Amino acid sequence: MVGVALCSIRRHDRTVGEVEELSVRTDRQRLGIGRALLLDGLRSLREQGATTARLITGTANPHRSYDLYESVGFGRQNEYVRYRKPLA
Repeated sequence: MVGVALCSIRRHDRTVGEVEELSVRTDRQRLGIGRALLLDGLRSLREQGATTARLITGTANPHRSYDLYESVGFGRQNEYVRYRKPLA
């Protein structure tokens, strides 16, 4: 197995699909596998009745997965900032 796209329909609103996880083995990244898995997951959500899809990711992701999400039509809705402070 080289990757996985876990997608589901929300229980409380069956018109909303959610991409819960998208991952590709490190040695197989940047080959289009993630895009293919994501598009197939979105197709499956649409076939199950979803009219919109959502996902949550951080903008500090070192793999820049948000570039992939935006390239297939996702738009940013909110950005959350996390603060860290080392405790001595």
